Amino acid sequence: MVNRYNKVLKTVLEVEYPLIQEQLWDINLKLKKAEETLNWKMEGVWDDISMVMDDVHDLEQRIQKAKNNVEEIQTIVGSWASPIFVRRDCRRESLLSLEDCQDRLERRYSLVRESGQRIHLLVKENQSLLLADPASDIWKAYVDYVDEIVLDGFFTAIECSLKYLLENTDPKAGLPPLFEVQLDLVIPGLIFQPSLDPGTNDGFYDVVEGLLNDIYRISSLVPRLAEHSGFLHYQADMEDMADLADMRHELMGRVQAVMAACCDYRSAFDHYSYLYGEDRKEFFRQFLLYGHILTAAEIEAHAENGVPESPPTLQQFREQIDSYEKIYEEVNRIEPISIFQSWMKVDARPFKASLLNVIKRWSLVFKQHLMDHVMHSLSDLDEFIKTADKGLSKKVEKGDYDGLVEIMGHLLAVKERHSVTDAMFEPLKQTVELLKTYEQELPEEVYKQLEELPEKWNNIKKLAIAVKQHVAPLQADEMTVVRKSCAAFDVEQHRFRERFRKEAPFRFDTKKPYQLLDTKHIEIKQMESAMTSIYESAGLFEVVVPDYKQLKQCRKELCLLKELWDMISLVGTCLDDWQTTKWADINVENMDLECQKFAREIRNLDKEVRAWDAFTGLDSKVKNMLTALKAVAELQNPAIRERHWNQLMQVTGVRFVMDSDTTLADLLKLNLHNFEDEVRGIVDKAVREMSMEKVLKELKMSWSTMEFQYEPHPRTNIPLLKSDEELIETLEDNQVQLQNLMTSKCIAFFLEEVSIWQRKLSTTDSVISLWFEVQRTWSHLESIFIGSEDIRAQLPKDSKRFEGIDVDFKELAYETQKTPNVVEATNKPGLSQQLEDIQSRLSLCEKALAEYLDMKRLAFPRFYFVSSADVLDILSNGTNPQLVQRHLSKLFDSLARMKFQLDSEQKPTKVGLGMYSREEEYVSFSEPCDCSGQVEVWLSHVLDSMRATVRDEMTEAVMAYEEKPREQWLFDYPAQVSATASYHHSGWLVER
Repeated sequence: MVNRYNKVLKTVLEVEYPLIQEQLWDINLKLKKAEETLNWKMEGVWDDISMVMDDVHDLEQRIQKAKNNVEEIQTIVGSWASPIFVRRDCRRESLLSLEDCQDRLERRYSLVRESGQRIHLLVKENQSLLLADPASDIWKAYVDYVDEIVLDGFFTAIECSLKYLLENTDPKAGLPPLFEVQLDLVIPGLIFQPSLDPGTNDGFYDVVEGLLNDIYRISSLVPRLAEHSGFLHYQADMEDMADLADMRHELMGRVQAVMAACCDYRSAFDHYSYLYGEDRKEFFRQFLLYGHILTAAEIEAHAENGVPESPPTLQQFREQIDSYEKIYEEVNRIEPISIFQSWMKVDARPFKASLLNVIKRWSLVFKQHLMDHVMHSLSDLDEFIKTADKGLSKKVEKGDYDGLVEIMGHLLAVKERHSVTDAMFEPLKQTVELLKTYEQELPEEVYKQLEELPEKWNNIKKLAIAVKQHVAPLQADEMTVVRKSCAAFDVEQHRFRERFRKEAPFRFDTKKPYQLLDTKHIEIKQMESAMTSIYESAGLFEVVVPDYKQLKQCRKELCLLKELWDMISLVGTCLDDWQTTKWADINVENMDLECQKFAREIRNLDKEVRAWDAFTGLDSKVKNMLTALKAVAELQNPAIRERHWNQLMQVTGVRFVMDSDTTLADLLKLNLHNFEDEVRGIVDKAVREMSMEKVLKELKMSWSTMEFQYEPHPRTNIPLLKSDEELIETLEDNQVQLQNLMTSKCIAFFLEEVSIWQRKLSTTDSVISLWFEVQRTWSHLESIFIGSEDIRAQLPKDSKRFEGIDVDFKELAYETQKTPNVVEATNKPGLSQQLEDIQSRLSLCEKALAEYLDMKRLAFPRFYFVSSADVLDILSNGTNPQLVQRHLSKLFDSLARMKFQLDSEQKPTKVGLGMYSREEEYVSFSEPCDCSGQVEVWLSHVLDSMRATVRDEMTEAVMAYEEKPREQWLFDYPAQVSATASYHHSGWLVER
């Protein structure tokens, strides 16, 4: 006893001592009383000492068990200290396996959750072992102590994962790369996969940040032991840890540094951006026109008249092609793999392959153009020579106007081609030679034409000179006639211009615009026909003709008017079709897209039309429709109800019936484009109300099918409520949802319904909790007060009380089973009061039972060695020693069972003859032991018989020690007696 007491004092922790202080005081008081009042000759002194020894032993055992539990908690949190994310297959040269991260994370999360449940069970067990009040400050201090252990465990676990990442991203460590990104060409730029650009969503920075968040999240998986701390879990503490924050900051700093290094690496390729960033067709178009790409300065300098054209020379083509060939070789030498800061691997192979392909396409554009130019030029010239030779060979006489016109046309064509054709042959030959250097072969026909066409062209020039001299007199007569026609037509075009400005459809409210356009088109076409005839004649006979700008302006404005009225007609037709669309069939998205398309097309019309009234009217019509469609889209929200339509009509001042026949035209009469903000406010309120309606609908549906589950009581088959975690979780969630609804600004319409559900679920919650408490207590006491005749005899008054409780509870259980629905069953009038009444009466029975057990323990102190359940079982079967035997090993050291005297029918009586140890050693009692009567009485008889027997056997063994051979003597007595007697004899020999 002393050793155990001293062990308690020496090993108890400072945080444990307040929890056992009262128990130590109680032991100290008993010891002090024993010191002052007891002596070895007093009767019952051993019982008092045994009682104190039992108290010390019990305290020592409970404290040791609590310490063992704390050690187990330390072992559990120590098992978390390994990196969560590691290289693939844990191989040193592998990259971090992002694909396996989720699986590893889920396994670690599962381990931590299970560990957390075990830790909470161990803390709860320690509360029972230390007999602590969970609401007391000393228990909270103890919980803080264990909470600190868990906190340290999470710190170590997170620190381990962060250290692994830091070690593998240390540029000085010399380790293989940990991460890999790919550099790819995705026009219009170079991108990393994943992205390394700062601020990009789902980029590499977010990936690493996500890994760190996942590491920290393990500390949120275990509910906080120290609930009084105000935190649900440990993550907030982990995030406040300066050491962890420094490690995280350092890691993210490395990530930012390597991202910057990789972006600098990518920037080194920016000088190639023109290859994939510029429009190849536009570049080539400008090259063909000006020999280079126009700069902003050139465009600004020639803003009025345009940049003068300067077609490229063959040398410029050569330079362009050579530059692409050189770039191709340069890009081909780029290293495909690069390592940054020793831990980031950049794979540039996708980018390299794409860029090489782009360069090849650029080079091919120039080569193909040269080939096409050579073949088309020679083919066109060959065809021209054949046509001109045939035409110039015809004879023309005086008075043959048509023949003269034809001859003059051929002469003009030869004249226009003269200088160009003379200079084309040598460049074409040089072009062919250039293409050969790039291994671009032309058809054999091209080489043949290059040999023959120069001679044919010289023959055509000679023929043209001869023909022109022959027709010179006829040409002079026709020139005079052409000049008179030009003057008369100039006067007519000015008159037509004045009529056109007055009669053309420039206003938006013009009636029959297309008839007017058709009329003006016919008139202009007639005048253009006459003008064309004059131009042709003047060109053939080399007469200077006025520009006729007034007629050309009329044609331009007519085309613009046609384009504008086509747009007005298209928009009007489309909007008119929409007007008849039923409310249920209105597709606002398609209509809005169509209107936006109209708006873009209207903006793309020539700037000259913007001053016309027709354009202004069209633009306003489309803009108003776009605004109205936005409002209609808001009103199509499924949250809109009849009450919301009434509010809208009240705001706009327009009344109509909202039903299935309502069309878009009815809605447009509301002038929605003038009430955009009001519509948005009504719809926002409707959406909030629909959200509430959905919650209430789901809640109603959920509880309409929610039923109690039952399981039969093992002894009576009474239907008992079965614990249902889903039910409890749903109940708690729904109560929170209802509380949130009550705080909404839009609760007015649903206030009554929400309040009713709040009352129902609150009642359900309280009744379920009370029911389970009553059910647990009844199940515990039923087997005692109903199933034990001994208890019923000892506690007749409380047994009578419990019989009444039993009847009431069974009746309530059967009645509740008839109503399976949870809400209906728990909201029955008076149910809560009935349960509270039963619970109060059960408390009286529990108290009486506890007092009864204390009385029995005082009568037979060894009952303190066993649990209350075992004591109740012993008391319930106290008159039947055979049934009590299974508890003997708990009451007496090494006593397994007893041997009883048999009656005439070979059935055991209540007279004990001897005892068996756990090793099946049998010792006969010195006198038969009476095991009848109350259990605590006959167990005391057994204890006395054991002592008397051992005493007699000991005396006899000591006396016979020297009389018998030792081998025989050892087997004549029980092992305990033989050992003790041997010690006695050895001591006696030493004293002699």
